[in-house]
Amino acid sequence: MPPLVAVIGYTDLNRYGNLSHVLPVAYTRAIERAGGIPYILPYSEAMEGIAATLAPARGCLFSGGIDIDPCRYGEEKRPCCGATNLALDAWQLAVFNLAMTTGLPILAICRGAQLANVALGGTLHQDVFAELPGPLCRHSGADAQPGDDHQVTCLPGSRLHRLLGASLTVNSRHHQAIKRLGPGLTATAWSEDGVIEGAEHSRLPIDLVQWHPELMADSPSGSMLPLFRHFVDCCTDR
Repeated sequence: MPPLVAVIGYTDLNRYGNLSHVLPVAYTRAIERAGGIPYILPYSEAMEGIAATLAPARGCLFSGGIDIDPCRYGEEKRPCCGATNLALDAWQLAVFNLAMTTGLPILAICRGAQLANVALGGTLHQDVFAELPGPLCRHSGADAQPGDDHQVTCLPGSRLHRLLGASLTVNSRHHQAIKRLGPGLTATAWSEDGVIEGAEHSRLPIDLVQWHPELMADSPSGSMLPLFRHFVDCCTDR
């Protein structure tokens, strides 16, 4: 049987101002195209239910979403930081920590990559424009448009290098990024302006990517499918 993969949902306000579960279909479709069976783990205030809902999973995918509150990595929130949700942060961090301690393979995308870094003791740039000299304008989630892509260079010998090659073109839908890596993480990909776009854990099956490979896996070329197939294979082997 193909492995069950928990896709960790997030929340946002809908057009009526109500807090709603949110998860683009591209995430679950990428898992399916890679040979896995996705199921969505929705945000819940019942923290005690995390273990039961995560129990069937053979791996976890952490998706994009709103900003992580800077108090989670010891900073005060600056005006450049976007909307945050402390309850969502707490729930996702609890899911991540349980998945990590039970040895589940983890693929963390965009906010998910930032969450993983924070969970492991790292910090974030609250806004790349406010904190970095001369960042690529295309990093901006507010300004990015379809086709606003940029180059990423992968570390030789890393999993990203092995799966995707030395240099690749990625999309850009974020205004925050990893600042200080958490212990155990190694940067494996960088954009032209030095922003960390990928990382992997030295001992655990945890991979972080800042761009949105699920959108590229869903394209006709399926250029990011090797990343998802590797992840699903790890889930199968567990």
